[in-house]
Parts: sequence; structure tokens; C-alpha cells
Amino acid sequence: MNRLYVGIDVGGTHTDGVAVDIDAGRIVHKVKVPTTPDLGECSMAALEDILETVSAESVGRVLLSTTLATNAVATGLLEPAGLIILPGPGMNPSFLTSTPDRHAAGGAVDHRGREIAPIDEEEIIRICESLSFKGISVVAVAGKFAGRNPTQELKVGELAERYFDHVSLGHRLSGALNFPRRVATAFLAASLWRRQKGFIEAISESVRKRGITAPLFLLRADGGAGLASMVDNAAQTALSGPAASIMGALAMNGHEEETITLDVGGTTTDISLILRGAPLLEPHGATIGEYKTQIRSLFNRSVAIGGDSEVIFASGKLLIGPMRRGPAASYGGPVPTPTDAMVLLGRAAGDETLAENALRPIAREMEVTTETCAMRILEETGKEIAEAVRDFVSEVNRRPVYTIYELLEGHKVNPKRALLVGGPGRALAPYLEARLKVPVHVPPHYDVANAIGAAVAGVTFEVNAAADTARGVLSIPEAGIYRKISRGYTIGEMETECENALRQLAEDSGIKLEAFTPEAVERESFNIIEDYQRAGSIHRLRVQVRPSILCKVE
Repeated sequence: MNRLYVGIDVGGTHTDGVAVDIDAGRIVHKVKVPTTPDLGECSMAALEDILETVSAESVGRVLLSTTLATNAVATGLLEPAGLIILPGPGMNPSFLTSTPDRHAAGGAVDHRGREIAPIDEEEIIRICESLSFKGISVVAVAGKFAGRNPTQELKVGELAERYFDHVSLGHRLSGALNFPRRVATAFLAASLWRRQKGFIEAISESVRKRGITAPLFLLRADGGAGLASMVDNAAQTALSGPAASIMGALAMNGHEEETITLDVGGTTTDISLILRGAPLLEPHGATIGEYKTQIRSLFNRSVAIGGDSEVIFASGKLLIGPMRRGPAASYGGPVPTPTDAMVLLGRAAGDETLAENALRPIAREMEVTTETCAMRILEETGKEIAEAVRDFVSEVNRRPVYTIYELLEGHKVNPKRALLVGGPGRALAPYLEARLKVPVHVPPHYDVANAIGAAVAGVTFEVNAAADTARGVLSIPEAGIYRKISRGYTIGEMETECENALRQLAEDSGIKLEAFTPEAVERESFNIIEDYQRAGSIHRLRVQVRPSILCKVE
């Protein structure tokens, strides 16, 4: 059995790769190559370096953490997508999205999934013809409460398929309530579909050409692995870089105490928390650029400071970032950076002469030696990151705390240690420790922590179910289940059905769930009262295979 799992993480500055022996929890090989605008090119460059040491036949899985979706949103390179929404009565749809190609159509179901206004097929056809005439070839469809009854969404999708290359249906992406977030999720899924499809096809072909027959996975924002061919919503892979960092920290962190994790890259520093051995979750979904989505995501914050941040001295103060103008001066870049300070002090590889030349003008303005200037740059970098950590902890303590295991009601976070990863990690550790006032641990392989997280991430699935026994209907949108039920249908029966649905989703993805245990993480049940007597019950349930790591890494 092939047990070498390859993880590749595309970062802003470098693309890292590792091959992990899953049975031994051991890094067999690791590589680091420059990130290029062509994400597939740098990913395959990392894979080729790995295959110089390990055989293609020994590879049991390849998993990519890619910035494709995040970059597309950040740079405005989304494909223009049409949006057909069924908002129902009493809602002004203008706030749902800023896209100029939004159309609100008639038709509505209520919160129990009962149709209260039919769709007008001729109206839908007119909308589709109008969008198609404008050259739009992908469209998203979202109806309020479609997760309770998808009939109208499905009908609109059926009509739209005649006009567009791809139709994204909101109820298939999430069964959770929150219509504005579901609209944003469906819109991003449509806008990113073609880019994602081309990327997966190109990467799959490249992997096969290199003799690897193992499956290709993508890392999702919740830290879980999804089979690339089954990830139908590219937006799920946004924020996979921070997720890879968190999963890598879990793999290298043997402590149960509250731990701040810091991933210092070239452009940004990602901050997250591990509580009781588990990362935090965004309770409502990921925010990707301007889009508030229903995409399940680990909770983290990024600050614009990293090893390649521009350093300037103005008004008597050292300023680190937020801009990154390119690589560090010691690597041929245009401006001084914290990396140059590390190089000058012998704490990082690079051209020492170039580093000194870059720092000399700042040192002259500060009236200190270049060595003193370098130390103060690292001190200021540590100070700014530490301040961001304190802001992050304060934010967590102002809101309910959700981990991938549970809701910690009333819990106040008080980290006892910090785990520092990323290329500049070891050089910055003493400066951060002085500011954070807690021990800062830099694990082995700290420089490729994200790739390790990608390599060892377990698969994740989630379903949201709703049952209305008075109407006699059950819906599990992610699994495509909509059926009749008896009035006596219980929440226990629904939990069993959800677990079976998760296993079926896994089997459809070519994954066996023997090693993963589905569990109910949210449940509620209440009576329906009609004419002063009980008419039935509403059951709601969320069941998941939670994010996990396949092994600890030595």
C-alpha cells in the first residue's frame, strides 16, 4: 500500500512541498521553490523536486493547498456571472450582492418549505436570454429557504442549463440557513467554476504524466481534504493557506493547552488559536474579500506583515509593511525588509552585502550601525505581530467560541504558549517571546508547516438536515435527499439518516470513512402548534466528519 502522502502549499512568496510517511509520522523529503504567477507551474516544480527523492509508485495521495480562489477574488479576476435569486416577499434583494447582472424573479417558499408563490417560467427564460445576450456563460441560482424545498431552484436551474456552460445552485452548496451568505456562496461558485475546472484538469494531467496514479485532493478552508474532481465549489479552497498552517500546527503540536499559532510568511502573518487540542471555527462561514459566504472555515486572522514587508523610517519611527514590493533586497529585491535584517545578523540565508546596502540608508537616518538597525527592525516586527495577537485574542473573547469539537460557552481565552512556523519563524522567535510574555516554540520543519498540514489533513464532510413532521417532509440538501416521512419521525432517526448520507457522499468521492466518525454538532427540536394543539415537530441537525490530521509528525 502506498503510504507516502505529498502535500504542496502555494504561498505568496514560496511554494513548499513535503512527502510524509503517514505510518511513521516522518518527513521523507521537503522542498521549497519560488511561487510564480502560474500556480500549476510552481506546484509541479515542487512535485518534481519531491520525485527526485521518492518514487511515483510510493505516492498514495497528492494534496494541494492553492491560492487560486483567493487570488481571483483579491485581484478582481472573477468571471462575470449572472445571478438569479428568488428572494420571496418582504426582502429588498439589492443588498445581497453588488453584481450588475443580478435579477430577482418571482417565486417563493416559506421557512417550512411550502410554496407560497410559483415561479414564472417565461420570466426565467427572459432573464436567461438577457444574460446570455450580454455574453455571460455561467450563472448562480439561489432561492430563500431552498434548502427546505429545492423544487423552484431546480426548475430555474433546468431552464438555465439551456443557455449557460455552468449553473450553480445554492441549495447544493449549503443546507444551512442565511440567505445572503448562500447567495454570495453560489455567486462565487459560478464565477470561479471555469478557472477551477481548468486548473484541476491541468494539474491532474501533469500529475499523471509524472507517473503518479494516486488521487489528487484539494485542501478546503475548514482544513479538510476534498477529492479534486468532487470539489464543485472552488470558493471552498479559498483561505486554504491559513487552514494548512493550522493543520500543520496540529500535526506538530503535542500540547492540549491553549496555544496561539503564528505562521509568518513573506507577505502576511496568519494568527489562529488551538483550544483543547482543536482549532476554532468561523461560526457563520468564511469571508472572502467582500463576500460573506456559508463556506465552512477555520477561524484565523491575517495581518499585512511578513519577512518581505517593506521597511521605512519616517517621522522618527520604523514602519514595517503593509506593502510587499517584491523579494528581500538580499535576494535582489528593491527595498529593505525584515528578511534583510535577518540576513545581516546571520539568522537567515541571503546575500549579506546586498542586505547591508539596503539597510544602510535607514541606519544612517536612525544614527545607528547597520547591525543595531537590523536588531531594531526585528524588534519592531515582533512588537507589531504581538499587538496583532492581542487584538486577535480580544476579538475571540468578545464572541462565542466554537471549536471543531464544541461550543465553549463563556470561555475566556488566555494562551499559555505560542507555536511559530513559517520561513522567518526561528529568527523572530526571541523577539516575539519578549513581547508575548509566553514561551514561543519553533518546531522542526517549521519552514514547511503548511505543506505538512496539507499532507496529513483528513477528509471532511458536512450535512444540514431539516424535518417537518407536520408536513411529513425531510430535506438533506448536501446529499440531495428530499423525501416524505411519518409524523412520528424522530431526531434520532434523522441523525442515523444523516450519518448514512455522509458515508454515501464519501463513497461517491472514492473515500472510505471507517477511520472517521460522523457526529452531530448542532441539534434542535421543537413542537409545531396549530389550533392550540400539537401538529408535529421541527427537527434540525448538522452532522459532520470534523477536520482532523491523519498522523502526528515527529
